[in-house]
Amino acid sequence: MKSLRILLLFDLSVKIAPEDYKLYWDTPDWKTEKDIKNTLKKLGHEVIPLGIYNDIEPIIQTVQKEKPDLVFNMSEAFSGNRDFEPDMTSLLQLMGVPFTGAGPLGLRLCKDKGLTKIILNYHNIRTPQFLMIKKAAPQKSLKEFTFPAFVKPLQLESSEGISQSSYVENEKDALARIKFVHESLGVDAIIEEYIEGRELYVSVLGNEKLTVFPPRELFFKEVPEDEPKFATYRSKWDKEYRKKWGIDTGYVKSMPEGLQKNINETCKKIYKLLSIQGYGRIDLRVKQNGEIYFIEANPNPSIGKNEDYSLSASRDGVSYDELLSKIISLAMHKVPVNAQSHGQSRSQATAAA
Repeated sequence: MKSLRILLLFDLSVKIAPEDYKLYWDTPDWKTEKDIKNTLKKLGHEVIPLGIYNDIEPIIQTVQKEKPDLVFNMSEAFSGNRDFEPDMTSLLQLMGVPFTGAGPLGLRLCKDKGLTKIILNYHNIRTPQFLMIKKAAPQKSLKEFTFPAFVKPLQLESSEGISQSSYVENEKDALARIKFVHESLGVDAIIEEYIEGRELYVSVLGNEKLTVFPPRELFFKEVPEDEPKFATYRSKWDKEYRKKWGIDTGYVKSMPEGLQKNINETCKKIYKLLSIQGYGRIDLRVKQNGEIYFIEANPNPSIGKNEDYSLSASRDGVSYDELLSKIISLAMHKVPVNAQSHGQSRSQATAAA
């Protein structure tokens, strides 16, 4: 691949000056950004880091001034609000600059945990029984719902708002947890039937022609056999908690005959139905009888060197350098053929018209 000018776009929790980025590269929170920046440079690309907090003007100015060939998009929020993640890609589309990963449609669909299940149910993809409960219209009864169940925030991500109390065995506890989500977290809730089974994370790469990498599984080595097993906020982000309970992801050790093929076909179908592009991860629950249930879709998942996505790719013989090169290539080839190049001057665009 030829050398490219790449704008590395990421979000900040506070506004800082570009010259201060170097103070943050070595902090754990920025490890993935550092992995990507260093690898892109190693591949011979010119990298222009740009962190955004609450002002879009730097993006517009940088694209106009630097005329990057590509934006490597790692932004997940604007002004600390994840709801704006799709809008960042809309801005990039309006400016006509190619960018990695999913576009606004895929990001918007996957953010709505209820809508994704409605769409997939219609296309005969198994999902847990579920019910969306708006903060403005609290549920008074759940007598028809199947228990045990799982209550979580409808809009939040990264397991935020999920704890051991999210698992509920009866209507009373479910209504109490829903009230907590509404009042303490300030967001809508979704209650889902709890699916007993293995939790798999399936990484997919591509736009039209898709590659499914070997799945990773969430293991609970120290959790008693008879207790429910699911990922909470602490199990995802608290290292000591993970160590205590033996919670970690690893390669799937065994798979019944035919199940891997079924998983691959199911995840490809989900990926396309939800308009994911570039790269994404599909979270599944698989029952002992082999039934596959969709739990959640993650467009633009974390792709640090030691994250599940990159490890799945390496299991399939794709090195980290190759993975980033493939993601870049996919981004360069998904730009609409009639999109005006951001690299054209105003006079060139007028002449072309």
